[in-house]
Amino acid sequence: MSSPQPKLVAQPSVSNVGIAVFAGSPAQASELGTLLERLGERSVHVQAGGCQAAINWCAAQNAPVLLVDLEGEKAPLQTLAELAAQCEPGCNIVAMGSDSDVDLYRALLHSGVLDYLLKPVRLDLLASTLERSRSEHKDSFARTGRTIAVTGCAGGLGASSVVAGIAQLLSNVRHMPVAVVDYDRHKSDQSLLLGAQGSAGLDSVLDSPSIDTRLLQRALLSVNSRLHLMGQSSTAAVKPVDTHHLLSLGANLCQMFNQVIWDLPATHCPEAMEILRHSETRIVLTDLSVQGARNTQRLLGLIGDESDGQQLLLVANPVHGTQTSISGAQFEDFIGRRLDLHLPHAGNALSESLLTGPLSLERLPALRQTLLNLADLACGRHPESVQPTGLLDRLKLAIGRRAA
Repeated sequence: MSSPQPKLVAQPSVSNVGIAVFAGSPAQASELGTLLERLGERSVHVQAGGCQAAINWCAAQNAPVLLVDLEGEKAPLQTLAELAAQCEPGCNIVAMGSDSDVDLYRALLHSGVLDYLLKPVRLDLLASTLERSRSEHKDSFARTGRTIAVTGCAGGLGASSVVAGIAQLLSNVRHMPVAVVDYDRHKSDQSLLLGAQGSAGLDSVLDSPSIDTRLLQRALLSVNSRLHLMGQSSTAAVKPVDTHHLLSLGANLCQMFNQVIWDLPATHCPEAMEILRHSETRIVLTDLSVQGARNTQRLLGLIGDESDGQQLLLVANPVHGTQTSISGAQFEDFIGRRLDLHLPHAGNALSESLLTGPLSLERLPALRQTLLNLADLACGRHPESVQPTGLLDRLKLAIGRRAA
């Protein structure tokens, strides 16, 4: 039985093509087509074949934006020059590849390429690049750090534990500079979860009329060399916060850190909703219940879809045990969207680990791996394959291989 061919987006008529994509393989073409669909792009031509396919296609037709995969090209600059000769003067060429060489990037920009996207291409970077291609000020959209906002569709779904877990994994395993902002203003847990020592600094930043780097450095607590926390006192009085001031705080943190993770309360106050609306990645935790489905549907209606390049990850977290009132299929049918991940039930292991220090995932390898997959998805990476660790899992895998 032959394997099914990857599904590409529907090809519009030549005269209506706004974006032409030439991927390195059919699988990558399918993936890029899916990203463009999520961004709401409709006048798209997608095919495999890389640079040579782009040169052949542009000999007879053209598009304002070309996304071209350079993978495997021995002389990428010469090939791009041949492609540019076939394009109209106003065409924006965006290169893609797996090589993270800075010299290559500089050479590509010098040759006239609009941008270079590292594969796998992130949704928010693709959206930003397409926005630049349509702007008269192509140098005004410099990318800095990214914001990941985590919340639950209701209270008690473990958002703070998930924030602490992915922050530890991104800083310790993926070696990224990470800042955590604890914005649960009634129940601040991140200092306990991350083991940060010192006075909370978020209140002073929110009270300050202006925000600069020196102020933020004084307000941040160091967890380790790559992980910092901006928390608040759980006894501090909750004052009204200017939304623009809060967004300015987030923008300044993105100048200092690769990933800025916000722990947002399930009360979904106006400021928290603004953070959710402006974040590159939104992680929403839910449970498989009728009320969970209703709460999730309501929240998704408030924060919007992915058409502006903001990734949405919907995660089921069985904090009350593995028994559910509805199935995953029923849940997905109700909200009209698939769940991205199912976290394994942690029981009391996480809370017990706090008796001896910061949150530890080492006693729960399955949860640790799933949270690492979630962290990778949030950063636009392909999650690692999960290898079976227990005897029962290995037996299931062996039986499955024999059956295949």
